Amino acid sequence: MIDNLLLLRDLTDPEKFLFQGEYNVVRKNSTSGVLLAFFLGGLGVHHFYLGWIGLGILYVALCWTFIPALVALIETFLMPGRVQRYNTEKAEEILTKIKALRHA
Repeated sequence: MIDNLLLLRDLTDPEKFLFQGEYNVVRKNSTSGVLLAFFLGGLGVHHFYLGWIGLGILYVALCWTFIPALVALIETFLMPGRVQRYNTEKAEEILTKIKALRHA
């Protein structure tokens, strides 16, 4: 469930149900993000996981230098915060859609 329940306070019960259904489809898991960064970070898999395709391609292109692997080791510790921001952004997008449906 989303950490910030204050976002849901203005929704009716059917809207909350709709929100939760859509949110569960798009939300990411921070443990998965950390594991991807640690084990496959040199290939940029953790960036693909968060939808950052361009950065993921850059990591793949430079993987032979081992620089992305070193950077990914550092990014392993940043992944929980990145996943939380990703989930918050997605929650806000879903809320915007639901509120737009009210006026349609």
